[in-house]
Amino acid sequence: LFWQHKLHSKLRLFGAMKSGRTLGISVDPKGFYAGCALTFFIVTQTMLTAATKSEHGLPYRTTSAIFLQESIKFTFACVWWLNFDYKKHYDGLENFSITNFLMYSVPGLTYALQNSLVYYAIVMLGPPTFQVFSNFKIVTTAILYRLVLKRTLTVIQWLAVILLFTAMMISKLSVFSGTGESSDDGELFFGIGLLIVNSTLSAFSGVFNEWLIKKIDPTAPLQFKNMQLYFFGVLLNFAGNLFQGSESEEGNESFFSGFSFTVWIIILNNAALGISVAFIMKYANNVVKCFTGAVAVYIASFLSSYFFSEELDLAFLCGVVVLSIALYLYMGNHNKVLKDAYGPVQDAFSTAPSKDIEDVPMEEKSTRSPRKD
Repeated sequence: LFWQHKLHSKLRLFGAMKSGRTLGISVDPKGFYAGCALTFFIVTQTMLTAATKSEHGLPYRTTSAIFLQESIKFTFACVWWLNFDYKKHYDGLENFSITNFLMYSVPGLTYALQNSLVYYAIVMLGPPTFQVFSNFKIVTTAILYRLVLKRTLTVIQWLAVILLFTAMMISKLSVFSGTGESSDDGELFFGIGLLIVNSTLSAFSGVFNEWLIKKIDPTAPLQFKNMQLYFFGVLLNFAGNLFQGSESEEGNESFFSGFSFTVWIIILNNAALGISVAFIMKYANNVVKCFTGAVAVYIASFLSSYFFSEELDLAFLCGVVVLSIALYLYMGNHNKVLKDAYGPVQDAFSTAPSKDIEDVPMEEKSTRSPRKD
């Protein structure tokens, strides 16, 4: 009976492939729009931050900029909640608890560290290299999904993760071989190290934040939860700003030191970026967030080649192609078809508990009747 079930699974898989259901990527419309907005904000963040850098790095206090963008996000969440959620149906106050509130300090802390590292990584690597190596967060997200949230990935999705590693290596072959770009190799590898740490923080904070949104009081309004998250972001970055001010070599350095019109645009853009991430967590998931970040590779790379004379050699373009294949293998509908065909295997993008066919008792396997297409 077990092998009969396997045979029916193969036939269902063949029928799905023949009907074309393995093609395309399915995303909720709201999640799709949020993903498009996030892609735009990521590209804008990369380009504007690169445009403001000088020979001595960024000319403004990054802690002040991050504190202001967190304050804008917190204000936005408060205004939204008071106008659209407060005292309408369920506003989240009924089940509010100090324990759940303190949980938001965890992603708040990791987001604060992550935002600080992004500024320096962009300066050290440049926009194209930053965008390619920042996709390492897909790897860390996949690992944390498997270890923390017990999400099962298909063989094709793990293959996509391996291809992602390959794409990152191919994209900078000219640097590793000693030809092409003439940037400092020490600075390059230090910037890549920052991105690896940043990607791990991004994956952890994203997975933990998604768990808070979808598992802890899931019916509470999104902006009510964002208020709690952004509160800790404001608090932690305010403390970081005070620390940087006390450690500054110039005692007269002001809070707005080095600020310009472009810096204010960066702050507003990054605040909008963070808000769009919250909508993706609500209507999609962390994998969609990673996908939108990878789409920004194309846009930021070609814009950088035009505005900043960044060279896009053949190795980099080949890496982008491999990256595109990896993203499609990871996000494509064929993964859902595979899981449907082989039984109640957990969908990597859902919130239900994972249950592989190999973990199902033999008695349950023998009594399960194959589903019809």
